[in-house]
Amino acid sequence: MMGENIVVVSGLSKKFCRNFKRSLWYGLQDISSELIGRERYRAKLRNDEFWALKNINLELKQGELIGLIGPNGAGKTTFLKLLTGLIRPDEGEITIRGKIRALIALGAGFNPVLTARENIYINGAILGASKKEMDSLLGEIVEFSELEKFLDMPVQNYSSGMLVRLGFSIAVNIHPDILIVDEVLAVGDAAFRRKARNKMMGLLHSGISVIFVSHNISLVSALTSRCLYIDQGEIVDIGPTERVTSRYLNDSIKKSGDEDESSEDFLMASAFLTTPDFVLKDVKLMNLDGVETNDFITYQDIKVSFEVEFLKSFKDVFIAISVRSQLDDVVIAFNRIPEKKNFEAGMANIECCILKNRFNEGCYKIGFYVTTLSNEALFKSNRAKSFNILADMETFERSRSSHGYTVIDTEWDFL
Repeated sequence: MMGENIVVVSGLSKKFCRNFKRSLWYGLQDISSELIGRERYRAKLRNDEFWALKNINLELKQGELIGLIGPNGAGKTTFLKLLTGLIRPDEGEITIRGKIRALIALGAGFNPVLTARENIYINGAILGASKKEMDSLLGEIVEFSELEKFLDMPVQNYSSGMLVRLGFSIAVNIHPDILIVDEVLAVGDAAFRRKARNKMMGLLHSGISVIFVSHNISLVSALTSRCLYIDQGEIVDIGPTERVTSRYLNDSIKKSGDEDESSEDFLMASAFLTTPDFVLKDVKLMNLDGVETNDFITYQDIKVSFEVEFLKSFKDVFIAISVRSQLDDVVIAFNRIPEKKNFEAGMANIECCILKNRFNEGCYKIGFYVTTLSNEALFKSNRAKSFNILADMETFERSRSSHGYTVIDTEWDFL
């Protein structure tokens, strides 16, 4: 159960200078002004200055887990540094009731030449824990991190995954009042990420508040019920996670929509694997009437046409496509062409028809994959083309499916 506000941020703003030499001069001016009691240039921007954050307001309750999302350069890291006291705001106030612990960067807070055991005790002391308390917590920290065999090894020899394990284990087992978790959890292996996620959910029941920062929108949606979305230093939206993440994804799609998906350069750049012997020239989406469109409704046929070029002859070629969600979840992967296909050097057209699609409302991405029987990969892309499934009342009436990626026709009976 959530209690009183444990973090209150009011009108928080922070500015930086793009010119290094000029920033040093401004810093000297500000320090001199404070020493003689003169007001600093807080509200106005000087030459080469810009607002990294502007008028941020937030209340975090005890036992609440809130997500923080936004594109690269939005101001998320600046916000976290302000919360943890690493930098000072130019405007606004931050009120924190309790101890705060942040996992912002790999190895942050660790002395690389000291062992993991020594770093555990130093981090505990920083958070106000006595040696006696750390003695009682050491076993729990080591067990959770699964680093028993490496406890007396200098952390400079640790891998990034081991640093994440150690840092997270210290942070969650010393039981701070507020925990800030940045993208560091993306580095650990799948088993540890799952373990860390379960641990964070357990922390909420003990009254610890968590600010979770990630570009993994699926994870933010799964963990948080409220979310803060910032862009270009300002709040875009704050509220229920489902609404805020949906807006963030829609904004991302609009920005990427400025790119010409039909261009060969875009198609090749979107691939995570290419070879000099294969080129994806164009991808088109059409309805069965042959009208080219990116907008469809549920139960409508979707015809996908790939224009490709083989720079040399290939035997036993297999083609596969996938459909992914905005969150990059695989909705479905279609089987490869049943018969092995041979292609001569030159242009070719490959078509696939998704009959009576059952995708729910939203935006989706088509993946395209070309391999040979000998397992030689020619082309792999998870985003060869985007398309939209639009809302349709008939679909809702037939399936009553308002959530998830697919719709299923249902019949109800009450006996």
